[in-house]
Amino acid sequence: MIKVSVVIPIYNVEKYIEECLCSVLKQSLQEIEIVCVNDGSKDGSMSVVKHYACKDSRIVIVNKENGGLSSARNVGIDKAQGEYVYFLDSDDYIKQDALETLYHLAKKDDLDNIYFDAEAFYEREEIEKRNKHYKTYYCRPGIFNDVQTGPELFAKMENLRCYKPSACLQMPKRSLLVKHSIRFYEGIIHEDQLFSLQVIFLSQRVKHIATPFYMRRVRSESIMTTEQEFRNTYGYYVCLSEFQKFIKGQDINNPDVIRAVKQRIHGLQSLAIYDIKSLTYKDLEREMQKYPLEVQYEFNMLITRLVEERQKQKARQNKLINQIKNIKKSVTFRVGKVLLFMPRKVYSMYKSIRDKGLQCTLYAIQRKITHEKKMLKSDKILVSIIIPVYNAEKYLRGCLNQLCCQTLQAIEIICINDGSTDGSQAILEEFKNRDSRISVFYQDNQGAGIARNNGLLHARGEYLLFLDADDIYDMKLCEDAYYKAKYDMADIVLYGATRLDMQTAQKEPMGWVLKESMLPKRIPFSIKNMGDKIYQVTTACPWSKMFRADFVKTQQLQFQNTKNANDVFFVRTALATARRITVLDKKNYITYRYNDGSNIQSGKSKAPIEFYKAFRALKEELIKRGIYKQVEQSYVNMVLKESLFNLRTAGSEEAKQIIKDTLLDEGFSFFEFSKYDESFYYDKKEYEEYRGLSQPINQL
Repeated sequence: MIKVSVVIPIYNVEKYIEECLCSVLKQSLQEIEIVCVNDGSKDGSMSVVKHYACKDSRIVIVNKENGGLSSARNVGIDKAQGEYVYFLDSDDYIKQDALETLYHLAKKDDLDNIYFDAEAFYEREEIEKRNKHYKTYYCRPGIFNDVQTGPELFAKMENLRCYKPSACLQMPKRSLLVKHSIRFYEGIIHEDQLFSLQVIFLSQRVKHIATPFYMRRVRSESIMTTEQEFRNTYGYYVCLSEFQKFIKGQDINNPDVIRAVKQRIHGLQSLAIYDIKSLTYKDLEREMQKYPLEVQYEFNMLITRLVEERQKQKARQNKLINQIKNIKKSVTFRVGKVLLFMPRKVYSMYKSIRDKGLQCTLYAIQRKITHEKKMLKSDKILVSIIIPVYNAEKYLRGCLNQLCCQTLQAIEIICINDGSTDGSQAILEEFKNRDSRISVFYQDNQGAGIARNNGLLHARGEYLLFLDADDIYDMKLCEDAYYKAKYDMADIVLYGATRLDMQTAQKEPMGWVLKESMLPKRIPFSIKNMGDKIYQVTTACPWSKMFRADFVKTQQLQFQNTKNANDVFFVRTALATARRITVLDKKNYITYRYNDGSNIQSGKSKAPIEFYKAFRALKEELIKRGIYKQVEQSYVNMVLKESLFNLRTAGSEEAKQIIKDTLLDEGFSFFEFSKYDESFYYDKKEYEEYRGLSQPINQL
């Protein structure tokens, strides 16, 4: 039985065809056929193919007149006999284990299609200088390896800006193509756009594996580096027109899929008019005469409308920019690092744009003024993991192993050695030499708070994770939290945890770390719709949250320098100031070790009132920021619960007495517990417990 049919269209690629063909012949999967479609080659390409065909009967040669890539691929589909079909371009090649890995994964999960990634390599150094963005273009920075429907996968990838329409980065089941008569649209370039969309929307079971099996050659003569002008525009126009017809016949109710479809349509529109500006009206008219009148009419209508919309948008932006430049009476303010001067009327307009979240318009203005272009670097770090390390030798190796194996590869792991006196330093240096993503910094023993602040100084990631060196982490933590944050444009991502009793080896969910029953219906949320319960829905532990780095920097968030409870000020301030807080659905990503006698919790009795200092500083900060009233009820209830909890779990009678004295002498008064009546408190038992502590028995 033929498991995979590899379809290779061939047209004047004598220079590359041998490397391409040999990469398929050397595949570890033997049950394949190689359908080489000669699309009217005029060079020596077919001589090379025929030479190998004499040695290997798996090569099937089909000759045809030149009709283009789509035509050749369609002939290959008709000729193919394999269970799955793979389309390989004749100037590229695949890795030796590609087909075997993909086939076995597809069979194991009964997939209609499986998606994967590619690596780009350059034919010459000057081509690399002009096309650096291709280095990372074909590598998605995460894995979507759960089996799901095609539309669901499309929505996730498209909404996160990592959907790639290349036919070479997927391996569909042949029966799917036959059943739905899916073919490449002939006579255009960019045909992958339409084909890939049709395939993914008609697939019931798909998944993605983040492995670069495909080696994409970037060369000067290829379609992706050659200016095509009208052919580009017309190809995208056809894909847009045909996709709109196709999608009308699909029953789509999922709002995420609808959003992704709209985004893809908008993207195709933008691509369709990208090159049209370089053509004169006469050039367009001359090119369009090759097509039927109906096509000419539809094309002209679409392009005219899109160009007019783009011109109006640009005119609005230019008008606003000119107002900014020419006005004398102005307001001075900053956007990022750029100092702007605006008239008060225009400032009101800018503020309205900003508040409505129209970031594209704002970014366009900023770009015009600063004359800068922000490019996505190939070495971009998506997540910075900051880990304070103090005498963590017992668990450190396992912790770092788990983080090095995260499914999201574009991370950095910043370890702050907080004056460890055990073997932690040796382990840190070992892993630093093993994995370039790990960096190690040293400080005298000052506690986890200062260590985390030190880590913040070195962090380069788009998002931040503050983890501990003695816990256990799910391999998909970084990936799932990052994509959830991007998808919901969130400042903070919350997720659940379990805890492991190191004495009994028993596990239990830490339901109090994320109280799902208290979450609002509308997510993402903030204090605007959750102010009265913002501190009840989650605890102050930083390891159950991911933070957007720019948000932390803008809000000037820092950890306190305390022996314990150093995370209260940082996390609770972040929750109150975040505009968008989202939640990872129903999965515990952290296993928290406790009852070991060596972690921070075990040392609370040595510094019993640190929690009080933290909550006092938090209230002062919230008042300073002008948001205390919005979270007052949540804050008061949280502080009451935590105060009573710390009193009950102080560890020693001496520590309990210190806490009790502090609360009675100044704490209850500062927190103004007596200001509120019983109905203000969420837990009546806690309220009664507080009353019993704060007043003599004869006054109760």
